[in-house]
Amino acid sequence: MSRLCPATLLLLLMVAAPAFAATGLPQLDFADSLYAEGDYYRAITEYKRFLFQHPQADEGAHARLRIARAFLAGDRWEQAEEQLQQLQKNWPTSPEALRGALLYAEIPFRRGLYTQARQRYRLLGELHPEQAPSARYRVAWTFIEQQDYSAAGNELSRLAQPQAAELAADLDLLRQLEEKSPLLAGSLSALLPGAGQLYVGRTRDAGISFALNAAFILAAIEAFDNDNQVLGGILVFFELGWYSGNIYNAVNGAHKSNRDQRLDTLQRLRDRHGLDLELGRKTAMLKWRTRF
Repeated sequence: MSRLCPATLLLLLMVAAPAFAATGLPQLDFADSLYAEGDYYRAITEYKRFLFQHPQADEGAHARLRIARAFLAGDRWEQAEEQLQQLQKNWPTSPEALRGALLYAEIPFRRGLYTQARQRYRLLGELHPEQAPSARYRVAWTFIEQQDYSAAGNELSRLAQPQAAELAADLDLLRQLEEKSPLLAGSLSALLPGAGQLYVGRTRDAGISFALNAAFILAAIEAFDNDNQVLGGILVFFELGWYSGNIYNAVNGAHKSNRDQRLDTLQRLRDRHGLDLELGRKTAMLKWRTRF
């Protein structure tokens, strides 16, 4: 291996140093280190400083994208969208622009704004044809989240990828969920306190509801038998509250059971079909785990 003499090495360092400093990369590296540590707000400041000092630098696209992701880590949706729009405007042909476009479309999905998410996914597919299958797949997911399984199936049927067919087949898991009837749950608890809770599988609540209502009813009967009208009236007043609360609890329990069952099934589908929505305070980027 050839060796550089000290004089040659010194000359190379002197030539390279000014070029490296002129790009502002050390400052960008510092911002990246803050971002990696989860110090997002300080990172935003450093990225903005870099953009102010180097407004035309190619690395500005990287800075804009990181600022957007840092804002997303704090659920600052509007500020993130503004940064992504600036990214598309000033660096439209950069690799970061495509990643920013994906992220821009994904934000309303994460916020539960599914109609807006569909609009952005469709626009993404038009502007970036290579992303059209992934965009349509996500459109299908917006319909799934809104429980419009027919529309979701229609979107998936227009995709050739195996993952789409697998998800379409698994939509039956959502369609065929055996839901509890809130009306029946309330009616059962009206006939026998606790029966509605037992129907929806909340045995502990059923026992408590039955015991409380039975105790107040028996106590009221005993008070009236002993000609204690005042005490009997007070007990009846409280029993009416427990009785109506028992019915409400049964109806609410049916709704909660149905919601939990649907969400559990939905999460299994997300896990099975590669839908990963890791976007929150601890994660500054979205992960797309599709096989497209």
